[in-house]
Parts: sequence; C-alpha cells; structure tokens
Amino acid sequence: MKLVAIVLFLAAPAAYADAEAWRGIYGGLGLGGGNAHSTWTTDATFGTLDEPVDHYARGAAFGGQFGYRRPVAGPLVLGIEGAWYAAHLEDRSESSTGAPNRERVTKVLHPLSLAATLGFASSSVLVYVRGGLAYAHIELQAINHQVGNVGTWDGHGYGWTAGTGFEVNVRKHWSLGLEYDAAKLRANDMTTVNSGGEVVHAADFKTRYNLLLLRANYRY
Repeated sequence: MKLVAIVLFLAAPAAYADAEAWRGIYGGLGLGGGNAHSTWTTDATFGTLDEPVDHYARGAAFGGQFGYRRPVAGPLVLGIEGAWYAAHLEDRSESSTGAPNRERVTKVLHPLSLAATLGFASSSVLVYVRGGLAYAHIELQAINHQVGNVGTWDGHGYGWTAGTGFEVNVRKHWSLGLEYDAAKLRANDMTTVNSGGEVVHAADFKTRYNLLLLRANYRY
C-alpha cells in the first residue's frame, strides 16, 4: 500500500493529463508468486467428521490477463478484467489425530478472477484498485500409507477477490506494472470412495490466498 501511495503522490501533478492513453482493449502476461491458508475437516481416519486440517502453501504463478478500460471523468478510468494464472499452491502434513502413517494434502490450483477496476491516471501512470469474483480448482487428499489407501476429492472454490496495483507506460502500446491480489474462497462439502472402497468425506473447506504479480500489458 505504501508503494501505491508513493506512485499516487508522484502522479498527482499530472492527474488531469490525457487519461485517454489508457483507453481500449488490452492483454498481457503476469509472473509472480502466491500463498494460501486453507482449512477443512475430514472423517478419513476414524469415520467421524471432526478431524481438522490446517495448511499453509506457497508457489509460483504465471498466466495472463485480458480487459478493457475507458476514461469516465477527468483522471478516473473504469474497466473490467479477466485473469487466469497457472499456480500450484500445495501443502501436506501428518493427520492431526495422531494416527501414524496418515497424510493430508491440500492443493489450490489455477486461480481465476473476473473483476471491475477503477483507476487514477495520467498519460504515463495508472494507479488502480480491483474487485470481483474469484475461482480456483481445489484438490484434497487423505492418504493412509500403512495400508496404501488414497482418497482424493476434486472440487471448486468460489468467492471474492480484491486488489490494487499500478502500471507505467514504457512505449506507445506497452505498460509494465505490479499488482497485489487477495481472495477468499469456499468449496462445497465433498464425498469420494477411496482406493480401499471406503466412503470418505471432506467438509467446510475455506482458503485465503494472496498473489503478487509483475505484469506486462499491450493495448490494442
């Protein structure tokens, strides 16, 4: 947030310059990393849905964004943007029940967002906030190494996202920027049959993830 405030201060003298420089369709690539804090419960050990799982994961992210912006009043720029990043945020741990040779795995994969953006622009700098809908593929596992049973749940996490960032024009159609996004997702309760033929459940899945991305955009 301090970085955004500094950029906003530097851009203020030119606040009413030509915001038209940011009008139009754009697309580009993003590269960075993220982390996720996920919690859920399972009955995979004792058959009662009260075993908590608490995981922290980190990983790289690479993908792209595509959107449209238009000036709406003075230096204000309104837009809409879709973004998808190939990310693999995974953590694993022993079962919290204390039962031996049992492992729990959480994967938050490939986050996607559709967000509205509101920016403050000069002809060379755009500072913005974004907010909207978020999604990620969720994969959970309960592994019993003692007998070789594996239960895998595939699900979908839905929720909201909010973030902030800035971009700087470096050439006529090109801009570089930095963006921070946060999201909170939930997934429906899931049921599967593990490799030993037992029905097992995963419930009350929640995750919060953060992404920090260096972005390059081309305006068409």
